[in-house]
Amino acid sequence: METLVSQARAFFVTIAIGVAAGLCYDYYRMLRGVLRLKKTGTCLGDIVFWLVTTVIVFLMLLRGNWGEMRLYVLIGLGLGALIYFYLFSSRARSLFKLKFFVLYKTWGFFVKAVLVLREVIIFPFRLGALILSYPLLLIRYILYKTGSFLKPVFYRVAGRRLENAAASFRQKLTSLAFWKRNKGS
Repeated sequence: METLVSQARAFFVTIAIGVAAGLCYDYYRMLRGVLRLKKTGTCLGDIVFWLVTTVIVFLMLLRGNWGEMRLYVLIGLGLGALIYFYLFSSRARSLFKLKFFVLYKTWGFFVKAVLVLREVIIFPFRLGALILSYPLLLIRYILYKTGSFLKPVFYRVAGRRLENAAASFRQKLTSLAFWKRNKGS
């Protein structure tokens, strides 16, 4: 039989476990608010939270009072949760809000730093493209304007000869083709 001192120690351990479970629930509640979970996400989150909390409470009870489930254990868990919610919950939520705010600002700073670093790396390439684009656009414009002027001249000089040569080449190619033989031979 257990002594009164060991039962009192186990009772205080179960109160501490109840406080820890309340702290975990507040953290999950704040995390759920930050992530803005919809109905399905909240249901899945609740299931996962309670499964994980049940396993953790069970392991803590195994360590604290050898896993014995007695009435004082249930009372201690409930009393610990009530103590947490009445005494510590508002302070803990303030700390959680501060934590998530700091994480949000740190993440924003990190993203801005990466974007600035990206711009610093890309800037020389953009500058080179900008410097090369003006002469290339000027050359393109000149060729386009002179090309529209030179096209009829080029066609008069060499275009007809090239068309005649291409037609002659096609005719010779089709006469050499072995698949166009007469069926009678």
